Amino acid sequence: MASENTSPTLPDPQADTTVQVVIIGAGPIGIETAVELQRRGIDSINIDRGPLGAQIFDFPPQSRWFSGPERISIGGVPLETVAQEKATREDYLAYLRSVVRQFDLAVRTFESVEEVTPADDGFVVRTRTAGGLLRSIRAQRVILAVGGTATTRRLGVPGEDRAIVSDALGEPHRYFGRRVLVVGGKNSAAESAIRLWRAGAEVTISYRGDELHPRIKYWIRPELASCIRSGLITARFGTRVVAIGPNAVTLERLADGSRFDEPTDDVLLQIGFEADGSLFEALGCELVGPNKAVFHDPGTMETSIPGIHVAGTAVNGTQGRYEVYVENAHIHAKRIAAAMIGDPPPPDPILPELPEA
Repeated sequence: MASENTSPTLPDPQADTTVQVVIIGAGPIGIETAVELQRRGIDSINIDRGPLGAQIFDFPPQSRWFSGPERISIGGVPLETVAQEKATREDYLAYLRSVVRQFDLAVRTFESVEEVTPADDGFVVRTRTAGGLLRSIRAQRVILAVGGTATTRRLGVPGEDRAIVSDALGEPHRYFGRRVLVVGGKNSAAESAIRLWRAGAEVTISYRGDELHPRIKYWIRPELASCIRSGLITARFGTRVVAIGPNAVTLERLADGSRFDEPTDDVLLQIGFEADGSLFEALGCELVGPNKAVFHDPGTMETSIPGIHVAGTAVNGTQGRYEVYVENAHIHAKRIAAAMIGDPPPPDPILPELPEA
């Protein structure tokens, strides 16, 4: 285990931890990769700048997954829910904790990666804990399972930095009796609008599209459409936000450019996420296309830098329409583990199709 070092300078790489593999990221695929490596006798450690399963942790309370438990379970460990239904946020966080405990995985949370540098026998990963402690880990290989939702997209309009603007729903109860403008028209916006309305908020949606997005979750879309038709939720289709004031948002109609003020107490941005490719760029990994997807060998998941692998949604950079997600990224963990012991890559799995939105 790592020894503590309170020096203001980076610690001697020899004085801290040595493992075969460092996995940057402790989400589902990062944890699954650690399980697959362990099964092949390879020791690893997961480092994450947030909590275990940070992206899931940020889901609103009691949110349900789109997919069934069999598609999001990891490492061959069944995910059981009491009602045999889709797992909630809370179900899945408890599941991740149980997997880490079952396999006794080494996981460090709230520890950010400062830099990764080449060494004679691999790499040195230097990190900083939430308390400011500097550490270093020597490893033969590094796997980046950092996800694709590091930061939320921004509108780039005046007033976006006001305290009334948020990009996370959190506990809907806090919005009781308040006028809330939800910006966006896909799954997150639709689910947030329903939950806010149920919690007693006066909800308005601003969306560039002319109608609700066709791929909204099939159990959310009909209810939201009904609420809009009946006037329980107000929809401002074909609009965009151009300014945010202290008690109103200025919307512009895309059809004719006319503008009007929408009174509001709170603004909830649900307009998607962007990946953070800075670590890949710092390492010299090749990024391709408008998404800045990570160039890699699909059989081994190794990037253009030998010894650096990528897993999970991080492979596809900033995704507009999601093509890589937890459900089809399990194979990444297996291919990385196979490559490290010289086995051929396992073939693409045949997955049951997701229900139509």
